Amino acid sequence: MTKTRLSSLVLLLVVSSPAAGWADVGLLRTAQALDETRGYCLDIAGFGATLRLDDPLQAHTCKYGSPLEDQQFEPIANGAIKASRYDRCLAATALDAGASLVVRACTSAPAQRWALNWGRLSPESRRDLCISVANTKGEIAGTPALISPVYRRRDVTLERCDDTQQARQSFRWSATDERGLSSADVVRNSMPADVARQLAAFGTEFDGEIAGQTAKIYASQPRIYEPGEIKVVKNLAYGPHERQQVDIHTATVRRSERPVPVVVVFHGGGLIGGNRAATTNVADYFASLGYVGVNGSYRLAPESKWPEGARDVGAAVTWLKSHAAEYGGDPEQIFVMGLSTGAYHAATYVFRPELLLPGTARPAGAILLSGPYSFDFASPSKGELAYFGEDAKKWPEMVIPGHVTRGDIPVLFTTAEWDNARYLWPQAAVYRELIEKYKARPVYKQSPGHNHSSQLLSVGTPDTSVSRELVDFIERTVRRR
Repeated sequence: MTKTRLSSLVLLLVVSSPAAGWADVGLLRTAQALDETRGYCLDIAGFGATLRLDDPLQAHTCKYGSPLEDQQFEPIANGAIKASRYDRCLAATALDAGASLVVRACTSAPAQRWALNWGRLSPESRRDLCISVANTKGEIAGTPALISPVYRRRDVTLERCDDTQQARQSFRWSATDERGLSSADVVRNSMPADVARQLAAFGTEFDGEIAGQTAKIYASQPRIYEPGEIKVVKNLAYGPHERQQVDIHTATVRRSERPVPVVVVFHGGGLIGGNRAATTNVADYFASLGYVGVNGSYRLAPESKWPEGARDVGAAVTWLKSHAAEYGGDPEQIFVMGLSTGAYHAATYVFRPELLLPGTARPAGAILLSGPYSFDFASPSKGELAYFGEDAKKWPEMVIPGHVTRGDIPVLFTTAEWDNARYLWPQAAVYRELIEKYKARPVYKQSPGHNHSSQLLSVGTPDTSVSRELVDFIERTVRRR
């Protein structure tokens, strides 16, 4: 038996037996992923008020977890397949190659009688014809916000059955355990095993060399969005210094009629280095979901001393509050995010408003990833000396633990599994201070498998272990308004 026929036999056992869901109401999807990891499902064009019941069917990204009415089918008596919600049956416009598929009032016509054999779905009276997905890359289709990647569609027709086209002509019923939500905040894809091994090999130490190697690991990871989905306006000044700039990323595919949340991210760099090129993927990702993604930079030490980093973060948020609406953003839903030094500056801005300039806007929430909220006074780094100065007597007043004066802003803390302990105890101290002093309810998440910089590098890749938590926090905070 050939390899092709053997694989077809396995597929037949999966899709044709009652135990596999032949009698289940569900999704009729391609057996292979093609260019869509969620698979393509038979789909009625449009949705809700735009539903077009009389138009030809399409092959569309399977909408696991979403309202399924336009993709929900069930096999009924005599080989018919019914569109459950609309009391119509799957039909071919003709029993010829090239014919379209539609849903029509159920009858006993041969064009509504189907057989699923060897993974192929054919008219009972024309076993030489197979339902086939077009041999083209899926084009972007309308996608609700927060579903990631975007939906895709292809034409679907009857064509001559052809072993060389098996991938486009093989279908199966969806399994119950694959019908989980596909929203970005709940997808549970895990870190690729090879990436996990490489990050674990670095251990808990972290320096510029490891940061560079981590960046190389993620440079080759696929993205769940395409460049054409995002428009970027660069180098918008929120202050007079050349580093007081932001890039604004917005969606070309998902355009909301309502103002959307704004997420502004600030890079790390040990107080004396780094730039916003390191966090472009984060702004891209949030734009691809339909948010306004903002990529920000700030002045560096030794030119900029404590607490100017926090003031830059505050100045950027204040500028965005005045300009977010120009890009479709909601000025009342600006979330500030920072990694490492960016998290320290954002934390100082959020928790110590007395250090800010008058008129500084407050954020809707803060996401702080592995921030160095304090440091070892006995052995300060080069960057810490450059930013905090040489006067050791002043250092205890410049850290976050013990000095939180504002506790009413929603906050998500993260640390990485492979973070050094110097990031863990200050985070725990700030977390405890918020609870004890302000009765706040901050959120804490550890990022399993990640190191200090890989958390944000993973955002926008198929590894959603970090991005799902970020989106979940933002969405929950917005809903509590």
